[in-house]
Formats: sequence, C-alpha cells, structure tokens
Amino acid sequence: MKLSPLVAAILVSVSSTSYAFDLQQPANNSTDNLVWTGHLSPDTDTVVSAMLAAHIYGGTATVPEKINPESEFVLNYCNAEAPRIESNYADFQVGLVDFNQVTQLAPTIDQGSIVAVIDHHAIGGSPINTPQLVAMDIRGWGSAATILADNAEKLDVTLPKHLACAGLGAILSDTVVFQSSTTTDYDHHYAEKLAAIAGISDIEDFGQQMLIAKSDLSHLSADTILTMDYKNFEYGGKKVGIGVAETLTAQQLIDRKEDLLAAMKAHKQANELDHLFFSITDTKDKKANLLWVDNNDFTVIKAAFNTDVEGDMLTLEGVTSRKRQIGPAIQSAIESL
Repeated sequence: MKLSPLVAAILVSVSSTSYAFDLQQPANNSTDNLVWTGHLSPDTDTVVSAMLAAHIYGGTATVPEKINPESEFVLNYCNAEAPRIESNYADFQVGLVDFNQVTQLAPTIDQGSIVAVIDHHAIGGSPINTPQLVAMDIRGWGSAATILADNAEKLDVTLPKHLACAGLGAILSDTVVFQSSTTTDYDHHYAEKLAAIAGISDIEDFGQQMLIAKSDLSHLSADTILTMDYKNFEYGGKKVGIGVAETLTAQQLIDRKEDLLAAMKAHKQANELDHLFFSITDTKDKKANLLWVDNNDFTVIKAAFNTDVEGDMLTLEGVTSRKRQIGPAIQSAIESL
C-alpha cells in the first residue's frame, strides 16, 4: 500500500522519537534526573527492587520512608548501603517498583512525572493514572526483584555480589522463603542464580535468619507494628487499610491483641478509613490471625471468608499472603456488599 507523503512523514516522526522510557534498551533513556522508589511502608522487595532498577537502568534508588528491621538485616548481611530516604519527589522523574496503586504512592510524587512501573501486583482498586505513556513490566511472579533479576540477565547487566545477595533476600522475603502461594518457578530459578553470584550456599539458612530478624517485634509499639508492613487500597469506592506482621512468634503479638486493636481504632479514625484489617501471619504454622476494628469490618470479614467467627480474631489455616489470599477476598466481599 502506498502512503501519502503526510502519513509517511508522521510515521517516520513517530518511529524516530522516543515517547516513553525504554525498558528494553536502557541506553535510549536520559536518567540524570531519575529516581526509583517503591511503596509507602517499604518492605524488603520494595527497597531492593529500587536498588536493582537503578543499577540496571540508571538513576538513583530511594525509599519514601524508613526501612523496616528485616530490610536492615538483609542490607547489613549483604554489605549493601540502604537507598536514601527521599522526602520530596517533586523535582524528579520517577520509576515505580513493587506497586502500581495511588493509595501507596508517596504524596509528593506527581503522576505526570512517572516514567516506568515494574511490579508484580494486580492492577485494581486505584491504579496510577498518568497523562503520558509509561513503560510497564508487570508479571505475576513472587517478587519484583525476580522480574528485575530476569531483566538484568536479558540485558546482560552484571549484578555485583552485594546486589545479588540483596536481590535474593527480596525474593525470600516476598515469597516467605518459598512458602507463600505467590511463589513461582521463576522465583526459585533466580534465587538460585543470585545465590551463586553472591556466594551463598545455603538459601534456606539465609531465609530462616531473615524470618528470625523480622519476628521479634517486642521492642516496637503497636502503632509501629500496625504500619510496618501496611498498604492502603480502594475497593468498591471504599478506603481500606490492610496491615500484616509476618512472624515466627505469632503468640507474642496475639498476647498484645488489645494494644493492637486500640492502635487500629486510632489509625482508622485518623486516616478516615472505611475499613481496616490486620493479620498476624504465623510463618511457622502457616496461618493468618485476622483482627478488625468494628462491626462494619466484621461484616466484611464474615463475607470475605464465608465462615462463622467467634471472638475478636479469625484464624485462617494455610493463609499467608495478603496479595493472593487476604486482599482479594476482602475486595470481593466489599464489592458485593
């Protein structure tokens, strides 16, 4: 088919102009003013994925808030420096890792400045909404770090020992040492590759040390525990908060249930949430112990898990994942009520 001169000129212009960040050919990108960041209440996958993305694509790794004890353990174990805490993203181009929801976005990030998203979560609730084209790499793998390890390999980018070690820690964290229902063959595959680069011969031992590091929360306030691994969502037009504490010593937190419930009530009121839930996730016996604030939340819990509830805590055997098990059930219940 013969094209008119005008159409031909437009096609040439489009093909020769880069309108979006290029995840396949990093050399095409300008990264002088680029930062990478993950979600609020940063976990290990968010922290390390920002570091991996900055190494692979250029730019600077950041976190929007202080990192948690598990992340500190992983970075110390790997002799890796933590990303800087960035309080104001207003002057940067931003790449997002490990999330795509506006409810989890640092408040100073202008959505018009977002250039890329690398994530492993569903696009639902209240995802980012940008006026510009955004490069996206979203896969249903166990961690964002797994995706970035794959990208590094395909782009022939060598990961230094400390980053490979941290990447392994991120995979182990998000998959709960391969015990979460979110774990895929890709996570096992890249965990082994990263372990080989890092010189770690016993992946399971590293994972168990991480679980121990994140389990002792006795020195932390109930407010801190509630928000340490916490995410806001928008389900059916409702503002919903879901916090999680993954621990080998679940009874330690169950014994503090009254303090946690008081913290939840205050947090719900202060943040004008419609619903708030908290899971004491027992990584030893593979079960979730769910707490809620009031009767409205209780109605959602009953509908979400289709079970009779006795007392002020619901124990769910075999449930360990907010992303795959708890969040979707709560979302379905809210949207159906």
